[in-house]
Amino acid sequence: MNDKVLSVIIPSYNMEALLPRCLDGLCCCSERELLDVIIVNDGSRDGTLKIAQDYASRYPDFIRYIDKPNGNYGSTINAALPSLRGKYVKILDADDEYDSIALSKLLHSLTTCVSDIVVMPFREVREHKRDIVVRYDTMGREPYQYNHQYTLDDILPDGYIRFLLMHGVAYRSALLTGNGYHQSEGLSYTDVEWVTYPLYWASTVTFSDCCVYRYHLDREGQTMDPAVLSRNIGQLIRVTGNLLTFHNNANLGKMSAIRRLWLEKYLENRLRVIYKHYLYDIRSENFDAQELRAAEDALLPLANKIGLHPSLYADNKIVRIDLISYWNNNGERLPKWLEITNNTLDKLAHWFHDALRME
Repeated sequence: MNDKVLSVIIPSYNMEALLPRCLDGLCCCSERELLDVIIVNDGSRDGTLKIAQDYASRYPDFIRYIDKPNGNYGSTINAALPSLRGKYVKILDADDEYDSIALSKLLHSLTTCVSDIVVMPFREVREHKRDIVVRYDTMGREPYQYNHQYTLDDILPDGYIRFLLMHGVAYRSALLTGNGYHQSEGLSYTDVEWVTYPLYWASTVTFSDCCVYRYHLDREGQTMDPAVLSRNIGQLIRVTGNLLTFHNNANLGKMSAIRRLWLEKYLENRLRVIYKHYLYDIRSENFDAQELRAAEDALLPLANKIGLHPSLYADNKIVRIDLISYWNNNGERLPKWLEITNNTLDKLAHWFHDALRME
């Protein structure tokens, strides 16, 4: 009989400096016999594989590894899914760590849990700054009860779960493997798929008070580093296109109206993220008008199939003013979604344009 409660997938690429910290936290867990830890070495060129082999030899009862050619983040998840031994599955990036005490508590609660999704708080850790705990259980109209099973339709109207991040979620393994979950490969930012696709299949959710994940931020070179994100905006656009394509191909007929509406709002929010990041780039040498127009050409037809209105993607006035100013200064036609502006925004845009010319 398989007594593993939680499979932990650890995608690892050139992480020899940080992987030991990540694994040591798991080894300190008092309930580690309930863990199934899978380190996936994604073609690292440093000592990551040797570290994975060392820990697997020292702790063969709960740590194993997969060695594969480089294929980026999603490929590591896909490589691990067929061999899951745990009742639930969760991701742990190699540059982050779990709180061993909170993990023990979570493992104990998962032994009796039967929900498709388990949502929990996580901790954002920044050097020289106070930690921030991100919670989902108190975001609704009233606090959710811990270890109580809800249906997704019970909680989706509260809206805030659309900001779910991979650090705060675990899935019933059979939900993913039974529905053929596959994460896009060769791209960064596919953790967005991890927190989106299962919502098309899941029926039930439980909230836990176990703050397990310690998400380390401010490390230079992270994919969410603004400088890295600026260079990789094209990958973020492709992932957003994947979400829209998945939605258009999904069988929505069996879903409730609440679920369909929520998913449309969620996708709308993902489209806004694209333009928000362009706002960050608008004054930089990285800004590429042709790339933004190409993104529009790729994403809008997919969005229109769902019935999303283009003007909603840029409802942030600052985004629209800044971009209108850019196109005016460069003598180019406005993208379609920027042509839909009211008089107030037009006046503000002209004022902004004139102010720039006076600088």
